[in-house]
Amino acid sequence: MEKQRKKWFNSRSVLMTWTLSYLAVLLLPVILSALVYMQSSKMLTDEIHLANNSLLKQLRELMDKQVEAMERLNFELNWNTKVRELVDQHKYNIYPEEYLYDLHSATKDLVLYQTAYSEADLFYVYIAKQDTVMLPGIYRDTRFAYNEHHQSSELSYEEWISLLRRDKFKGFVPMKRLLDRGGSLPALAYISTYDYEDGKPAGANVIMVDQSKILTAINNIQAFSKGQVLIADADNKVLISSSESTLSSELPFGKLPEGGGMFFWKSGGNKYEVFNIPSAVSKLQYISIIPSEIYWKKAQLVRNLTLASIAVSLLGGGLLTYFFLRKNYNPVQRLVYAFRNKPSGRENNGNEFLYIQQAVDQTLTEMDHMVLEMKKQHYTLRSNFVTRLLKGKPDNGLPLEESLAAYEMELLSEEFAVLLFYVEDHDIFLERIQGKSTGEKLKLLDFIVTNVVEELANSKHRGYMTEADDALACLISLSAKSPEEQMQDLLQVARTAQEFLAEKYSIYITVSLSSVHSGLEQAHQAYQEAMYSMEYKLVMGKQEILPYEEIERYTSRSESDSGYYYPLQSEQQLINYVKVGDFPAAKGALEEVLEMNFSKHSVSVPVARCLMLDLVGTLIKSIGELGGAQENILIQNPRRIDRLSSSETLAEMREQLVSMLQEACEFAEAKRMQNVQLNRQRALDGLIGEVSAYIDGHYTDPGLNVSLLGQLFEMKPTYLSKLFKDQTGEGLLETVNRKRIERAKQLMSGSRLTVNEAAEKSGFNDVGTFIRTFKKIEGITPGKYKEINDE
Repeated sequence: MEKQRKKWFNSRSVLMTWTLSYLAVLLLPVILSALVYMQSSKMLTDEIHLANNSLLKQLRELMDKQVEAMERLNFELNWNTKVRELVDQHKYNIYPEEYLYDLHSATKDLVLYQTAYSEADLFYVYIAKQDTVMLPGIYRDTRFAYNEHHQSSELSYEEWISLLRRDKFKGFVPMKRLLDRGGSLPALAYISTYDYEDGKPAGANVIMVDQSKILTAINNIQAFSKGQVLIADADNKVLISSSESTLSSELPFGKLPEGGGMFFWKSGGNKYEVFNIPSAVSKLQYISIIPSEIYWKKAQLVRNLTLASIAVSLLGGGLLTYFFLRKNYNPVQRLVYAFRNKPSGRENNGNEFLYIQQAVDQTLTEMDHMVLEMKKQHYTLRSNFVTRLLKGKPDNGLPLEESLAAYEMELLSEEFAVLLFYVEDHDIFLERIQGKSTGEKLKLLDFIVTNVVEELANSKHRGYMTEADDALACLISLSAKSPEEQMQDLLQVARTAQEFLAEKYSIYITVSLSSVHSGLEQAHQAYQEAMYSMEYKLVMGKQEILPYEEIERYTSRSESDSGYYYPLQSEQQLINYVKVGDFPAAKGALEEVLEMNFSKHSVSVPVARCLMLDLVGTLIKSIGELGGAQENILIQNPRRIDRLSSSETLAEMREQLVSMLQEACEFAEAKRMQNVQLNRQRALDGLIGEVSAYIDGHYTDPGLNVSLLGQLFEMKPTYLSKLFKDQTGEGLLETVNRKRIERAKQLMSGSRLTVNEAAEKSGFNDVGTFIRTFKKIEGITPGKYKEINDE
C-alpha cells in the first residue's frame, strides 16, 4: 500500500502527469462554465449600462435643444439694436425724449421673439440704468416685475436683483415662476448679463424654461433604473433632480470622468454606479445614480445554473479519471520492469517514459559524438596542411603523396590553381542569426562559404578550403583539360559562388584567381598571385572577380604611362564652380577628370591615390579662398581625408570625394546667401529709419496717411506697411495714431485746450475719429482723461 501511494504522489511519475492531464481535461468544462457565467453577467451589466446610457443621451438631446434655443434667443436679444440702445443708454443722454418710444417699440419686437421661440416659457430684459424690466408687449419696474413673476420666500427681491447685476455672467440658475392663475412652477433660468460700463451694471437677459418639460425625460430614466438623475452646471451645482433624495448632496463630483463615463460609489452602506454625459452645446453635466444590486438580481439565475453544471462535471469526471488511469498505467509499468537492469543516468523514481527513452538513446548519442569529433579533427588537420602548403611550409616529416592520402586529398592532374575569397559585407547575414555570439556567427559564415565553394569546385574538379589570414583560400586540383577550359571553369566557380551567397545568405565576397600552375611545389607562388590580385580591389571595386592574368595586363599598360590627367585649366574650372556653390557643374567637372583617368587613361593603384589626394587639395584651396582657415570645413575634419586615403576601392574614394565636394559647394552657397541677406537687411534698416523720421516730423499733418507715405517712398502702401510692421512690430497707421494721441495727451494736460482743439492740433480731421482712436489706445475717452488730469 505504501508503494502504491508513493507511485501516485511522485511528481516525476507518468502517473502524476496523466493525472494532471485528465484533471486539465476535467477542468475544461468547469472553466468554460465559469467563463459563460462571467460573460453572461458582463453582458447583462453591459446591456443595462447601454440602455441607461441611451436614455441619458435622450435627456441630453432634449436639454441641448432647449439650451440651443435659449442661446439663440439670447443672441437675438443681444444683437437687437433697439434692445442694445435701451441697455447702453448712450443715445438717451442726447435724445432723452426718444426713450419711451424706443422702449415701447422694443417690447413689440419681444412679442415676435415670443412667437418664434415657443420653447421659452418666460423671458425678459433687465435695464439696470432705468431699473426697468422689459417683457413681450409690456415693461415694468423691477419691484413690480419681481412681485408678478418671482415673489417667493426662497428668492428675495434683493437676491433676484443681485443675480441680474453680476458682471459678465452667463449660466443657468434654478428659480420659481409665478403663474397667472396662482401658484408657481419650478423653472430653469438662463441668465446672460451685459458687460459693466464705467464700473456699473448695464442689464441682463433672462430666459426661463419650466422644469416639467425636462422632468418628463428624467422620469423615464428613473422608472428604468430605479435610481436618481441629476443635471448639474460647471460648478457641480445641481440644477434639476428627479428625486428629493439627499444623494445628490453627498455625490463626489470630483470623480466624474472628464468627457463622460461611469464609476462606482459607496454611500450609507449601499453601492451605486454613477454615469455622466457632458452636454454637447453647454457646460452642463447629465448624471444618473443607480443601485448596483439591480444588476446582481438579474444575474442570480445564471449563477445557480453555472454552479449546478460545475458540480455535475466534477463528480462524473472524477470517476472516469480514476478508471482510465488504472487501465492505461499497467502496460507502462511492465516496460519499466523490463528495462530496470539497463544502465541509465536517471533515477528510478522519474518519469517512466524518459527512463525507457534514455536507456535506448544513451548509446546512440555517444556513437554520434565520437563520429562528429573524428570529422572535426580530420577537417582541422587537413585545413592546417593546406595552409602550410600555400605559405610554402609543407610538412617535411612525410612525403607529399602520403600526406595527401592521409588527409584524403585527391589530385586529378598536376595542374592546380588558388582562389582567394574575401568577405566584404555580412551585416545582414549576422542580423538574421539570433541567439548566437558574434564569434559563433562568424564561424557559421566560414562554414557556409567553405561548403558552397567546395561543392561548386567538386562538380568538375577537386577543391580544398582553408583560412588564410583575413580571407578564405581554396586549392583546386584541376582535371585534365585545356588551359582555356580550366580558366573558364575557375571563373564559373567564382561567379556562381558570388551570386549564390549574395542571393541566399546576403554574403557579399570579392574573388581573386591565380594563374594555372603545374606541381604542388608551386602552391606558394599561386597563393601570392591571388593575394596580389586581391589588392586591385582599389581599382576594380569590391565584389568583383580579379584574375591574375588580367591584372598583369592592366599593370603593364599602367606602368607605360607617365602619370595622371589633371591639367591646370580643369583645376581652375573646378575651383570656380565650388566658389559659386554650383554643385551640379562642379560634380560634372570632377567626373570628367575621373573619367579621363580611369576609363580612357589607365592609372596604377599608387598613382590613383595621389590623384584623389590632389583633388582633395583643390577643394581645400577653394574653401580657403572664401574665408579664413578657421572656417574651412575640410581642414576642421582631417579624419575624412584619412578615411579617403585608406579606402579599399576607387568607388569608395569617388563616393567620399563627391560628398566632400557637395559640402564645399553648400558652404560656399551659404556664404553667398549670407552676404546677400546682410545687404538686404542694411537697405531695409535705412528705409525704415527714413520712414520713421518722416513720421516724427509730420504726424501733426492731418493729410499724413499710409497712401501718402507710399507715394513719398515710391512703394505700394500695403507693402510698405507690411515691411514697417515686420521690422518694428507696429503698422504705419498705428505708429502715426500713437504719436498723435501722445501729442494730444500733452496738449490736454499742459494747457486748457478742449478735446476738439487737442484733436485738431494733434493731426485729427474728425473729433469722432479722435475719440475712438483715443479710447482704443488709452482705454478711456479723451473727456475722461482730461477730467482726471484736471483734478
